[in-house]
Amino acid sequence: MTRPARILVWTLATLLTLLAILVVVIATFDWNRVKPLLNEKVSEALHRPFAINGNLAVHWRTEPEEGGWRAWVPWPHVIAEDLTLGNPEWSKTPQMASLNKVEARLSPLALLTQTVAIPRIDLVQPSADLVRLADGRANWTFTFDPKDPDAEPSNWT
Repeated sequence: MTRPARILVWTLATLLTLLAILVVVIATFDWNRVKPLLNEKVSEALHRPFAINGNLAVHWRTEPEEGGWRAWVPWPHVIAEDLTLGNPEWSKTPQMASLNKVEARLSPLALLTQTVAIPRIDLVQPSADLVRLADGRANWTFTFDPKDPDAEPSNWT
């Protein structure tokens, strides 16, 4: 075997090994480790307490509804149990909404075009306590503060 051919073979073997390691790490990752960071970031963005109190998992499954070669691409199915969302500070009750379980499917191919596509979300035992005050404030409206007012809008949709 010539030297350029050996270099090509070793390069391809290294890339395939790294890809296999990445697949194993993603498939066996404990998503519950991400819960504290996720809870903190969502609470910060919504300006009220948010928590995933139960299990957080991601299962990779193919989508039978997809046709052709897309049917072979595994989709992440995110499952979160026992979610709670608090009320704003002016509310008399501490909790606005709770869910026993939420399941969402995320299209991985849409991410390649900077699009977040969630074709299905299943909610199990949702509960919400919606309140509107006489002055028009409602606990289901959220205000998001831009971190940098001069920042360009995101390309993601």
